[in-house]
Amino acid sequence: MSPVLHFYVRPSGHEGAASGHTRRKLQGKLPQLQAVETELCYNVNWTAEALPSAEEMKKLMWLFGCPLLLDDVAQESWLLSGSSDLLLEVGPRLNFSTPTSTNIVSVCHAAGLGPVDRVETTRRYRLSVWL
Repeated sequence: MSPVLHFYVRPSGHEGAASGHTRRKLQGKLPQLQAVETELCYNVNWTAEALPSAEEMKKLMWLFGCPLLLDDVAQESWLLSGSSDLLLEVGPRLNFSTPTSTNIVSVCHAAGLGPVDRVETTRRYRLSVWL
């Protein structure tokens, strides 16, 4: 079975406003909600026998990152949940390949990353609530 690699992208400045908008919308249904934080996750299906080399990992992290931000991509989530937090991940169904995946796979192949055969993005939310 092919491993799925996860690349977590730290939210940039403009996503803070989106998180505030999401928090305001959700507080109508969940008054205990205190904060909302988000991150993007690239889920990469890697089909090679071996895990990616250091050079391949460097390419993948560069492709998924923002050229204006340093160290905005990691293999560990930026969202660390506490005891009163709820962590949600929203994305496409696993049995359906999206057009975005097709485009990202084409870019990966052009960059010499042939073992990439599917990349689906998900949005992760950490909801902090009062108990």
